[in-house]
Amino acid sequence: MVARYAGVCRRTGKAIKVGDTINYYGRGHAELADGEAMAVDEDEAAGLERGTLANDRRMAKRGLSVTRFSSGETMTVNSRGRCEDAPCCGCCS
Repeated sequence: MVARYAGVCRRTGKAIKVGDTINYYGRGHAELADGEAMAVDEDEAAGLERGTLANDRRMAKRGLSVTRFSSGETMTVNSRGRCEDAPCCGCCS
């Protein structure tokens, strides 16, 4: 979101100016948004390839839910709770 008030980034300690792009967490807790750097850190923190979580969000906008398990298995489900390629394997029928 766009900052309406000046402040200090709680992550870096840098000044936030009016009009800067920030991540707002409520009650005065804000961080400067780094754009692509934030996405890279998010993917790295999850142990995934760069751009993976952004792709999952694009799929969610199309009505698909992506679940990632610690085993590395990925399951994609449509809005009706069925596999993306249902009913080919029979697990949802």
